[in-house]
Amino acid sequence: MKCICNLGMTENLLAALDNHYAGVFKYEEVSFINKALRVIPLEQLKEAALKSSTLTFHENFMKELLRWFKEDFFSWVDCKPCSRIGCNGTTRNGGGLQPTVDEAGYGASRVEAHQCTLCGGVTRFPRYNDPSKLLETREGRCGEWANCFTGICRALGYDTRYVYDVTDHVWTEVFSPHLDRWVHCDPCENAWDRPLVYEQGWKKQLSYVIAFSRDEVVDVTMRYSIEHDAVRARRPDEARVRERITQLNKRFNHSPDKRQALRKRLVKEILQMSANNNLGNVGSYEGRQSGSAEWRQSRGEDGSCGSSPAPAIIQTKATSSFTLRYNIVTDLYHITTDGKDSPTVQGWPSLVFQARNLFKKVEYDWNKVYLARNSSDKATIEWRFHCAYPIKKSRGISSIGCVPQRPDTLVLWW
Repeated sequence: MKCICNLGMTENLLAALDNHYAGVFKYEEVSFINKALRVIPLEQLKEAALKSSTLTFHENFMKELLRWFKEDFFSWVDCKPCSRIGCNGTTRNGGGLQPTVDEAGYGASRVEAHQCTLCGGVTRFPRYNDPSKLLETREGRCGEWANCFTGICRALGYDTRYVYDVTDHVWTEVFSPHLDRWVHCDPCENAWDRPLVYEQGWKKQLSYVIAFSRDEVVDVTMRYSIEHDAVRARRPDEARVRERITQLNKRFNHSPDKRQALRKRLVKEILQMSANNNLGNVGSYEGRQSGSAEWRQSRGEDGSCGSSPAPAIIQTKATSSFTLRYNIVTDLYHITTDGKDSPTVQGWPSLVFQARNLFKKVEYDWNKVYLARNSSDKATIEWRFHCAYPIKKSRGISSIGCVPQRPDTLVLWW
C-alpha cells in the first residue's frame, strides 16, 4: 500500500529542492540579519556557555542557543486558540483557506482554518515561510521552527544548513570547527548532535535528507541512518534526484579557491557518513517530543508501534441493520443501528480490536491523510463485534483505503 506513486513523489521532491535552494538566500539579507541580532540575548547566551566546561565554547553556545530558542523564544502550534473575544473554546483544524495578499507576501502559500468547537468561529493560521516574519510571530510547527532557527544561526555568522527530510520534517546543521564536521541541531526537540533520533527514536523510514546552504546542496541522508541498504531501497528515481542536486550546485558562483575548499570538505563528509563516523551522541533514542500526543501519534513519530492502545469489542443490539463508517479526515466513527445514528466516536484506534504495523498518517504539507504501514510489508487491522441478536446476513467490509477527496474510507455493513 503506497500513499504516493513514485512518479508523484519524485516530482514533489524535485520541486521542493528548488524551493529550499532559493529559500536559504533569505538568511543572507542584511535586513534579516540585523533584525535577528536584535532579538538574540547574545551576552546572556555567552555567559551561560562560559559557565559550562563540558565542551568548547562553540558547542556550549550552540546548545544554549537551542535551549533559549525552544524554551524562551519560539512556541509550538497544534491549533490556534479561538480569536473571538471572550470565547475560551478550543479549536480543531478544519481545512484550508486562501491566503490574503499580505499573508502570501510573507511566503504563506496556505492558511489553516482552525474552527472553534464552542462558538464555531474560524481562526486563521498562516504557514509563513519568511524568516523575517517568523522573528515576529515566533510560532509554528517544525517548518517555521527550523526556518527561523537556521536564519538565526546564519545571522550569528555560523556556517549553517537548512535540512529537509522528504518524510516531512526539517531541522538545522551547523559546522563545528572543533569537531571538524557538521553537527545536527533540531530546535523543535532541543536536540544537539543526535542524528539517529529520527530513524531509531521516531521510527522514520528515511529516503532522502537534503541539506541546503548558501554554498552547496548536499545529500546527507546517510548521516541520519545506520540502515543504509533499507534507505537505498526507498529512493525512487535516484538518478534524477542526483542530477537535480548537481544542477543546483552549478548555480553557485564560487571562486576556484572556495570551490576547492568546499570539495575537500565534502569528500571528508562523505567518508564520515559512509563509515558512520559522525553518529553524534549515541545511546537510547526517544520518540518525538514536540507537538501534542495525538498529533505525534497521527504522524507515527511517537516511537510506538502504532497499534490500538487496548482491544475493543463493539457492542450492538441491532435487529435488522448495523453500519459503522470511519471518516479519516475528521478521525470519527459514525454508527447507525437499525436506521438510528449514535454519537460519534473519536480516534481510529478506539474501536479497533487489534492493529499491527498500522497508523494514521497526516501529512499537513501535502494535504493528505491515510492509514499507513509502519515498516513491515504486511499490516493488519481487526474489528470485533458482539451482537445481542442473531444477524441474518453479513455484507462485511465494503472498503478500506485512502481515496482522494473522499473522507469515508472505511465502511462496515451488517
